[in-house]
Amino acid sequence: MNNDVDVNVLVGLYNQKLATIMNQNVLLEAKITTLKKDFEDEKNLLLKTNLELQQQLDALANPKKKKEVD
Repeated sequence: MNNDVDVNVLVGLYNQKLATIMNQNVLLEAKITTLKKDFEDEKNLLLKTNLELQQQLDALANPKKKKEVD
């Protein structure tokens, strides 16, 4: 049995494995970026909804102040 390894085969396999890992890394980065964007969008929507509900609550709790402003 010959223990020598063809350098070209070794480099080819190395490059193939490296390319596979890089592709997986890019896909994971895309997933993380998508999740971050979705989280920020949801957070902004919740903050907007929270502000609207707080304003409605304030208007119900203090109807005199609203009438004075009108």
